[in-house]
Amino acid sequence: MYKIKTPKILFLALDIASFYKRSYYNTNDLAELANKYKKDLVRQRVDKKDYKYLGDTNFGGLRGNFSTLLTWKGFVKRGATIVNYCSVGRDGRLVNAVCNGEIILDRKDLTANTNDRKLKKLLEIESWLFYVRETQAHIKNMLKNNPEIPLFRDNANFPKESVVISKNGQYFIRALVNNFVDINNTILEYSIINLWEGKKFKKKNMHLMIVLPTISNPWEEIYFIKNEELYKIKPLLLRIDLADRVCFDENGNRYSLYSLDTAINEFSTGDENIQERLNYNWKKLRDSRCKEESSLKEPREDEFSVFLKKFLNWKKEFSVGDKKIVDVLVSSSSGPDVNLKLSGGTIQRLELEHSWKSYLDHGHYKDNAWSNSWLFSEEEFDKIKILKLFSGLNKIHHDRIPNIFLCLEGDKRKAYMADWKVV
Repeated sequence: MYKIKTPKILFLALDIASFYKRSYYNTNDLAELANKYKKDLVRQRVDKKDYKYLGDTNFGGLRGNFSTLLTWKGFVKRGATIVNYCSVGRDGRLVNAVCNGEIILDRKDLTANTNDRKLKKLLEIESWLFYVRETQAHIKNMLKNNPEIPLFRDNANFPKESVVISKNGQYFIRALVNNFVDINNTILEYSIINLWEGKKFKKKNMHLMIVLPTISNPWEEIYFIKNEELYKIKPLLLRIDLADRVCFDENGNRYSLYSLDTAINEFSTGDENIQERLNYNWKKLRDSRCKEESSLKEPREDEFSVFLKKFLNWKKEFSVGDKKIVDVLVSSSSGPDVNLKLSGGTIQRLELEHSWKSYLDHGHYKDNAWSNSWLFSEEEFDKIKILKLFSGLNKIHHDRIPNIFLCLEGDKRKAYMADWKVV
């Protein structure tokens, strides 16, 4: 048995897992559930019902601490309101494991106990990520302990934000560590909604500061990205390949990482880019990235999480015919979502979709970036539907039409190989 000591807020989030009504939730949801179902763990006050938790009197309220714990997934419309939606961990596995009895929580020592080595690793990663987020949030302490870094907090303009200013007048805001997006924990995702939300960008022309942590040092390396590069696309999430220090967004657009010296000497100051700031509209950006949430239907998980849980069953090795796949890697370039590494060392690209039709709706069959790719859908295997959608298109679009379709048939993996020459 593995016994993992967890941060108090992670323990609380997992302890109320059986009361979650949806796959994704936000800090308000969890604070409400904690106060409703775990009053014995939550220290309450009459004037502020979510003030403290687990007898801890050194830190702030539940909402603030849940925001440090959760992985941000995006925006969702609930009725007429647009809210954040999040998850505990990269996907739903930790929550499901608690509900299924694969993880048993022990209140005596705030530990999570499991026999599963992979769950142990996930718990350790989430505990470490919480430590990183919590430590990086205290930017004043970092600057105090590193006086050689010529950055200063702008408490007058941004008293509650991780915004710093250089001696030359450049403004930087810290990107928020979100979670790893690949099974090998080598690609770290950051949320940068704090750059775009509200009126901060209108108040000051602001660039992005990204901190790369290590196991022993949450402030190991600091890089900077020009706002002029980000403003063209306005991504909400950025990813860093920790192996080669490449930065890109969900759609494969790349962004240059700069050193502090370069940022101070070459970046625009806080008073520049006036026209862009006048034209910028946070509400319009937020609304354009918002998903609908029906009261009867949960928001869908991202395709990679579905592929990871349902098809791979949390294992990276499988076979398709005589082809043996030994590793599954999230693609860091434009084109199909995933690279499958075959036993011979070659790479097979795989596109992930919620439905077969989505491949066509997204226009992938018109783009050579999807040539010779395979296709996965979370739809149940339906040969007639696949043939109806794709048959005949190969005569026009050739190898941009997949011939290997991965899916599930019942609870078993299915790989359907279409022979377009005879169909």
